[in-house]
Amino acid sequence: MRKTSTLVLVAGLAGASLSAQAQITLDGVINANEIGTSSGKYISLGAFSAAHNPASGPTGFGNAGLLRMYGANSSTKLYVALAGTIETSGNNFQLYLDLPNRSGVPVGTALPAIAGNSTVFGTFPAGSIGGTKLELEADAAIATTGTNDVHAAIYTATTGVAKPMGDGLGAPVTSNGVASTLPASSTTGVYSLFAGTRVAYLGSATGLSGNPGNANGGGAGSYALEYEFNRTSLGLPSGASIVKVFAAYVSGDAYWSSDIIPETAGNGTNSGGLNNIGFTPDFTDQTRFPGTQAASLNVVVLSARQADDAVVAMSVFPNPGRGEATVAYQVLGGSQPVAVRVLDLVGREVRTLLNAPQAAGFHELRAGLDDLAAGIYLVKVQVGDKVATRRLEVAR
Repeated sequence: MRKTSTLVLVAGLAGASLSAQAQITLDGVINANEIGTSSGKYISLGAFSAAHNPASGPTGFGNAGLLRMYGANSSTKLYVALAGTIETSGNNFQLYLDLPNRSGVPVGTALPAIAGNSTVFGTFPAGSIGGTKLELEADAAIATTGTNDVHAAIYTATTGVAKPMGDGLGAPVTSNGVASTLPASSTTGVYSLFAGTRVAYLGSATGLSGNPGNANGGGAGSYALEYEFNRTSLGLPSGASIVKVFAAYVSGDAYWSSDIIPETAGNGTNSGGLNNIGFTPDFTDQTRFPGTQAASLNVVVLSARQADDAVVAMSVFPNPGRGEATVAYQVLGGSQPVAVRVLDLVGREVRTLLNAPQAAGFHELRAGLDDLAAGIYLVKVQVGDKVATRRLEVAR
């Protein structure tokens, strides 16, 4: 996986995620006081920069589409907001999630087909979401249509299921920014991952041109689709953890607009880029989709007394680990010496994974576990004079 395009995004969110309380009001608007680098506020995870102007050519789906994606979190909630406007039809904003401690469709593997056309993640006469290849491990997805229907999909490595979530935004068909909770009856079984999820969307009667965010690239004042997820339902571990996200605008029959975030160079332009993507794209194809179509959120939530942990923002996943684990951490304030070591429970070094200077940014280090006996170990990350330690269970 190419990590370059996600590093800046993560470093910002990690620094903004240490509050016990997020400062987000779920009302379908990205308010100015909700954006910032201080704790609990939205930080940008990328934008779709091409102008949405149907008069100049077939950019995206015309006077509708994505502007910018935001993320924020608290000790109990995770927020993702998609600034933009959805057409008043079955066309929909889709959000794909790669969650820690879950195993979904691997990167570059085609999403399994879901039979039928009862959900936007299904199979239609002209095409299917199945067959699409993503640059994140797809564990789950959620979509909201212009008719205020919320749909969800749950994936394993080889299977996928999806269903409507009971018109989670409510009826009649209005887009008034009032938050609604997905019905408890719809979030049982495999769909319990979305238990307690709240959704708010504010539409524009005149399309994207009437969305205040259309004039400032999805900035303050943007009308948006906002999700508030329950961290416990998502299975996010305590301390630092990573969620990867990918947003897209897709038709009601699985045809992909140009609008994706993180975007790809030239997409949505009339000069060498893609005006629309089409059916079953392969986002791992670097010729067609340069860059990395996955943004990483470091959703660490720590108390003030854990200052070193807050700076290092370390996580180890999956945990328990079988065969391989990933150690994630950040380096702040310029290049610093970094040491990553595996210790036994009495503090004896078992293995040194890294001992070298590293540039500022967010880093992931993969560690093979096959030669370690099953049991409990400590993973210690030292960045400069800051140290963080996590327990790692090696399973067989």
